[in-house]
Amino acid sequence: MSTAVDPPTTMRPLLSPRFTGRLLQTTFFLLFLIATLLLLAISPEVVMSAPYGVGFALIVLSTIVPYLPVFDDTAYRPWMLAMPIADFLAFVSLRLEATGGVTNPMIMMLMIPAAWFGLAASRRTLLLMVPAVLAVVTPDIALIIAGGLTDTMAERTIVVIVVFPAVAFFAAAAALAMAELIGSRQASLIEEQHRRSEAAHETERARTLLSEVLDSLDAGIVVMSPTGDLLLMNRALRDSPVLTSRGRDPWETFQSVPTFGMDRVTEISVEDRMLNRVSRGEYTTDQLIWIGDPGTRQRAISVSSCAVRTKADEHIANVILVSDVTDLIEAIDAKDAFIGTVSHELRTPLTTLAGFLEIIMERSDQFDPEVVSWLGVMERNIRRQQLLVHDLLLAASTRSTSLSVSRSRTDLGMIARDVVAALRPEAEEKGVSLDVVGGPVEGRFDPLRMAQVAENLVTNAVRYTPAGGSVSVSVSGDADHLHLVVSDTGVGIAPEDQERLFEQFFRAAQARASAIRGIGLGLAIVKAIVDAHGGEVALESEPGRGTTVTVCIPHSA
Repeated sequence: MSTAVDPPTTMRPLLSPRFTGRLLQTTFFLLFLIATLLLLAISPEVVMSAPYGVGFALIVLSTIVPYLPVFDDTAYRPWMLAMPIADFLAFVSLRLEATGGVTNPMIMMLMIPAAWFGLAASRRTLLLMVPAVLAVVTPDIALIIAGGLTDTMAERTIVVIVVFPAVAFFAAAAALAMAELIGSRQASLIEEQHRRSEAAHETERARTLLSEVLDSLDAGIVVMSPTGDLLLMNRALRDSPVLTSRGRDPWETFQSVPTFGMDRVTEISVEDRMLNRVSRGEYTTDQLIWIGDPGTRQRAISVSSCAVRTKADEHIANVILVSDVTDLIEAIDAKDAFIGTVSHELRTPLTTLAGFLEIIMERSDQFDPEVVSWLGVMERNIRRQQLLVHDLLLAASTRSTSLSVSRSRTDLGMIARDVVAALRPEAEEKGVSLDVVGGPVEGRFDPLRMAQVAENLVTNAVRYTPAGGSVSVSVSGDADHLHLVVSDTGVGIAPEDQERLFEQFFRAAQARASAIRGIGLGLAIVKAIVDAHGGEVALESEPGRGTTVTVCIPHSA
């Protein structure tokens, strides 16, 4: 048995030596057998000669070799050339008795063993053909030199001597070229297959990694095709008790579970459900919905979605992120309820104190100036606390329900001037100039709410503008919108804080580090009021250079 080491996969021949050997040698044997039968009819004495018998036996042995287990190899081995060499030696033997005669045409059958030399895919093997070919034609050359042939036979024999080696080497060279071409193509195909296998392995590895990462998240993730078919659902949703109760399929339940709006009662329409919105290419961020029938234990769900596109802007998937925020919402509701309760409890004594103080102030002419000054301090602090309680109650109410507004035709310019007039003493006390520009600008809006917007914005501007700075308020309008712009030359706001400025109870780092009073509700209330009017509020700020807040509401809100 061969002990040779198997070659690499890329070097293995496309056709195995066993298959090629059986095909070529069996074909050669059948042709030789047919020729032998014909020769037996024409010149039986040649076939019956001992040299012909030796040649016949060598060919039979060569034909048996490819069928032996030793030939079950993955590559062509040098010892396998013994088979075509034996074929050539067989023809040397059988022609010893009939050189230059009837066996001359038979030597053309040796093109098949010659091809075997080429299929070994080595140019060195072609050198082995030289002695084999010479051995076949040497008897013919000897007869011509000795003059043992007639002129006609000599001419035919010379043709054989010249043509046979050329044709044999051409057959071997053609087989070699074919073997090299097939081998090169085979190597390319195997390399391409290897690359694809590696790519598939990396893709599967990345998919497994992604799946494991997504399954480790507490948030639920769904990946869908652009047509709405499920591509991936992580473990948080696959194992969700809400989606799998009573043996239901989580994906089918996810598509059909009823969802409710902020009030927990109004069911979200089919068109506005998340799956339909994301299929339309809409982006959503932290949309709060409720699942579970009203009157039962409902769960608060935060949903975000986006479409996934390639660099060529091809829409390949939709992603939905689902988070259970029930505990967070309940904690916020508890906090709001606490704030509301405390605020209500504070409002009553503050109102009583304000009423008694007003009665006392009506008799201020009966007190010393110093006492009147103290009463003024009390009045300002009571008013400040009343405003704080009012803001707390408003903040608590706007979190769970939208703010109600009472619209009437009002002049936004007059509201701005009134607010500036009321806050000018505080600005002058700090050394900050405060001005308002713009004529009458009328529209339909809630005058009390918009007055609160203007007051909160101007108050913030004055608070965060150092002495020597300025605050300007401008009012304008066009055919569709009313604009209120408050600009200051104050301390400014860092970029990382600007995105959260409209959140309740958030204060920028600069504000927290300063001694300026505030609890972070002013801008949150501004945004709630502007949203209730269907408008927008924008903020531009640069640390050390100031801040500009622009409020825009529809002209006929």
